[in-house]
Amino acid sequence: MSVRPARGDVVLAAAIAVALLPATGVIAYRSLPSGAATALVALAAVVHVAFAWRRRAPVASHVVVLAALGGQLALTGLFVLLPSALVIWLSVHACAAWSSRPWLPAVTGTLGVAAAVLRFASDPAVRDSGFGPAPWLLGLLLLALLAASWTAGLLRRAQEAARLAAEERRARAVAEQDARADRAVLAERARIAREMHDVVAHSLAVVVAQARLGRAAPARAQEALAAVEEAGRAASGEMRGLLHVLRAGPADRPGPADEAPGSGADGGARPAPGLADLPDLVERVRGTGRQIAVDVSGEPRPLGPAAQLAVYRTVQEALTNTARYAGERAASAVSLTWSEGEVEVVVSDDGGGPRAPGGSGPAREGTGLRGMAERVEAVGGRVEVRRADGWTVAARIPVRAAPPAGGGR
Repeated sequence: MSVRPARGDVVLAAAIAVALLPATGVIAYRSLPSGAATALVALAAVVHVAFAWRRRAPVASHVVVLAALGGQLALTGLFVLLPSALVIWLSVHACAAWSSRPWLPAVTGTLGVAAAVLRFASDPAVRDSGFGPAPWLLGLLLLALLAASWTAGLLRRAQEAARLAAEERRARAVAEQDARADRAVLAERARIAREMHDVVAHSLAVVVAQARLGRAAPARAQEALAAVEEAGRAASGEMRGLLHVLRAGPADRPGPADEAPGSGADGGARPAPGLADLPDLVERVRGTGRQIAVDVSGEPRPLGPAAQLAVYRTVQEALTNTARYAGERAASAVSLTWSEGEVEVVVSDDGGGPRAPGGSGPAREGTGLRGMAERVEAVGGRVEVRRADGWTVAARIPVRAAPPAGGGR
C-alpha cells in the first residue's frame, strides 16, 4: 500500500498479532496437514498486517482482510473458530468508522457470515469431529457480532464527526473574533483620522485667516496673533488627546458614548466637544473677520455625547470649508432647529468669491465631507450638501439615537 500507516495503528496491529497469531498456529498445525496449516497461518499473518492500515486506508484494509479470511475459509470450515478470525470484527468496526462507505462492512459482513455458515455446515471434517455449535446457532452468533461491530463503528464515526464539527466551530469563532478585532482597529484608525482632519483643518483655516487679517490690517495684528495663539492652543490640546488615545490600552480608552480625544490641563483625555462648545467655535471663526449668524429654534432636547460631537464637527467642518474656499466677504449662517424627533443642523454661506472645485455632489466627495457624513450616519442621521450661490450643509440627527457599540464618534 502506498499510504503509510500511523504508528499507533501499527502498534495496535502488532499487539493483536502477538496475542492471536501463535494460538492460531497451534490450532492449525494440530488440526490440519502441515501444508494447509502453513497456508492458513500465512493468511492469518496477512490479516494482521492489513489491519495496520485500518484508518489510513480503511476500505483497502477491509478488502484484504476479507480476501485472506476467504482463503482460510477455502481451507477449513473451522476457520471461524480460529483466534485470528476475530480481526474481521475489528475490521468491520474500522471500515464503518473511518471509510467513506460505512455501508460496505454491513454488506460484506452479511455475505461473509452466510458463506462461513454454509462452509461450516458442509465441511466433512466438522461433521465428523462433532465439534462446534449448530450451524443456525453459529449464524446467529456471527450476525450478532457483525451488528455489534458495525454499530460501534457508526457510533465512533458520529463521535469523530461531532469532534470535527466542534473544531470547525471553534476555528470559525476564532476567525470571527480576529475579524472583529481587525474591524475595530480599522474603525479606530478611521475615527482618529476624522478627528485629526477636523482638528488640523479647522485650526489651520483659522490661523491662515488671522494671518491674512493681520497682514491686511496691521493695527489688528496683536488681536490676530492672540487668535492664532488660542487656535494653536486648542489644536494642541486636542492633538495631545489623540496621542493619549493612541498610547492608551483598550481598557484605558474612553467609551464611544463617554469621551472623545481632547485634552485637559494635564494633557489627558477630556470630554468630547458638544453643543456647549458651539459658541466658542463660532467666536473663533468670527475672529477671522467672518460674519456668522446663529439661529436656534425649537425646544432643545436630550442629545447623547456622540450625537453632540456629530453636531459640533458638522458645524466645524462647514465653517472651515467656508473659511478655506469662499470669498473673503462671504457670510455664513448656522441654524439649529429642534423638533420632537430630531435636530436639523444647517450651515450655509452666500459665496462671495472662489469656491472649491467639483460642483455640487454628495456629502462623501472630500475627506472632510466624507468624515462628516460617516460621523452623522453613525448616530442614525443623514447629511445633504447643496450648492447654489454658496454651499449649504444640512444634517438631520435623531435626538434619541443611541451610539452604536464600538464606534459612532
